[in-house]
Amino acid sequence: MMLSVENLKVKYGNIQALHGISFHVDQGEVVTLIGANGAGKSTTLMSIARLTPPEAPRVTEGDISFQGQSLLKTQAHDVVANLKIALCPEGRHIFGNLTVMENLQLATYSRKPGENLEQEYQQIFNLFPRLHERRHQRSESLSGGEQQMLAVSRALMTGCKFLMLDEPSMGLAPLLMYDMFRALKRLNQNGMTILLVEQNARLALQFAHRAYVLDTGEIRISGPCSELMDHPEIKKAYLGG
Repeated sequence: MMLSVENLKVKYGNIQALHGISFHVDQGEVVTLIGANGAGKSTTLMSIARLTPPEAPRVTEGDISFQGQSLLKTQAHDVVANLKIALCPEGRHIFGNLTVMENLQLATYSRKPGENLEQEYQQIFNLFPRLHERRHQRSESLSGGEQQMLAVSRALMTGCKFLMLDEPSMGLAPLLMYDMFRALKRLNQNGMTILLVEQNARLALQFAHRAYVLDTGEIRISGPCSELMDHPEIKKAYLGG
């Protein structure tokens, strides 16, 4: 087991955002969290990334462990640098005044001297050829889809082995959305473990191995995606069936 979340309770100020959720992610898996806006999906990712209040939620009970090590006393920079967990946040948050390459280079701040970064840049450009074409452009000039590619690539350049994605298809045209998920599938096939939050439930269930359905801070349904695609409650609430 790579990631384990046990009875996690989280607050924003005095508001209870998570009410004791438990789930796990095994190495090499893609696991997705689906649910309506406000269900607690992004809160879960930020809690794992150990982002600090007031921007992020406060864990009040339970535990988050990664490869057997509790994260509750781990600083956010150590989550990235030492544990190799990366979060690609909702809204991208790229540095618009920097070029594509400068954004990618910033993500390598914690990498060890001597690592073959040139090879990793090439892997990024093989995954997202558009970024190679635009590598010297300021990132604010990119399309929304290209900015999302850059946000994912920036997370990958941390050297992560566990990638968390928050709404990677948001605002993308259908063609770019499917291009993005084809790239993510290649990443997973090459060994990347992925925890995905995605507004497009059908796409998420087609892409992931297992899913957890969050409703107002609680996990209501979980199981293999192949089974949940036919679950009557999920079909009615999220798949238009």
